[in-house]
Amino acid sequence: MNYANPILICDENEEFRILIRDMLTKNGFFHILEATNANEALEILKDRKDYLLLIEAKVLNEKLTSAVQNKKNFIIFADHSESSILKLASKLGVEHIMSYPVHSKKLLEKINSLS
Repeated sequence: MNYANPILICDENEEFRILIRDMLTKNGFFHILEATNANEALEILKDRKDYLLLIEAKVLNEKLTSAVQNKKNFIIFADHSESSILKLASKLGVEHIMSYPVHSKKLLEKINSLS
C-alpha cells in the first residue's frame, strides 16, 4: 500500500461499495469514505485537498464534474462501450478509467500508481 490519502468510493450500488471497501481494507487501505451520489461526494470533499475518488461514471453530475476537472486523483468505473462516458473522461482529463468487472489487482495497481 502506497496511497496515504483518504479514498472516497462514490457509487449508488451499496454492494459494489462494500466489495471495493473490503478489498481495499484487506490490502491495507483504512481511510475509506463512501457516498451514494454526487451531492454526498461533494459534501465530503468540500474541505479536503488530498483524496482519491473512485466513482461510477453514471453518478457524475455537473457540479462534481467541475470540482474534479483536470485533477489526476480519481478513477472512473464505466462500461467502455459507452462513448459518452469516454468523451466525458477525455474532457475531464481523466487518465484512469476501469471497465466492469473491476479486478482487484488492476485497481490496486492504479491506486498505487497515483501515489
